[in-house]
Amino acid sequence: MVDPSETDAITDTDILLRRDCTPHRVSLEDYVAYQWEGAGDLLGQKHAQKRDAVALEWLADAVNGTGGKASVLDVGCSYGNHLFMLDALLRKRETVEMVGVDLYTTAVRRANAFARAVPGYSNCRFEVADVSVGLPFPDATFTAINFCDVLEHLLDPGAALKELQRLAVPGGTIVVSTPLRDTLPKRAAAFGNRVLGGKLYRAYYRGKGAELDEHGDAVMEPTAGHAHVSELTLSELRQLSSDVGLRIERVELMSVMSGSRWFDDHAVLLAGLVLLEAVHEKLRRPSWAHSAMVRLRKPERHERAGATTA
Repeated sequence: MVDPSETDAITDTDILLRRDCTPHRVSLEDYVAYQWEGAGDLLGQKHAQKRDAVALEWLADAVNGTGGKASVLDVGCSYGNHLFMLDALLRKRETVEMVGVDLYTTAVRRANAFARAVPGYSNCRFEVADVSVGLPFPDATFTAINFCDVLEHLLDPGAALKELQRLAVPGGTIVVSTPLRDTLPKRAAAFGNRVLGGKLYRAYYRGKGAELDEHGDAVMEPTAGHAHVSELTLSELRQLSSDVGLRIERVELMSVMSGSRWFDDHAVLLAGLVLLEAVHEKLRRPSWAHSAMVRLRKPERHERAGATTA
């Protein structure tokens, strides 16, 4: 793993292309998306893998549906991993323009360094921009927009969705991934934490690399923007989407738990949670899901706006 705080004596390209940590061929995700993270955990990795797979499938479907030129925007792109993986999935078509925006300048700089240094990614570019104040692109610019794990960090999620609706072409796709508020597992965890005098949350968040403040809330220090300030229920997400004129085409319920390394240290608990996840995959209860992914579509000009049940 590479720490972004390393001195400027090491160039961005050196960091992105380093090979001394592993004897195996590395993936783009290893050296672009996760170069700054600590060790993973089983449930967290499963959650992230499913999120990435669903997002890439939906975005690729939108691009392939054009049959020619297309443009993709990733809002909150970080180190660019979703765009780089999508570009590779699409066989690096030069006719597909990939644009990423993020508030974190270091991530944007390194994503651009990767796009310049690695052959085949010259159609990818990255900019520092803030969706909450408006993005610097004309109306109806993008065929597909990725908006994964960003909505919950915004003070006005409805305004952000309205901005994405503006940027999407008629018939365009917007992929949203966000945690859900007030689910059964989260309520059960809150009850258990009260019974145990706060010990449950302290152990769980320590396994996620976070501590608790004097009120018992997790201390989140994002590299840019806010912590989780706007988690929604699934019905609220549906309503917000409808309010800005977007149709919900698909809903993908994510796992029960997003993961913590604390679970990996307790084999019996981890085994029980893996079994619970398997049951959830069969029953697909919205009230069980830690988060949800929705595929939104901007209606064509002749269609009426509004959400539909997936």
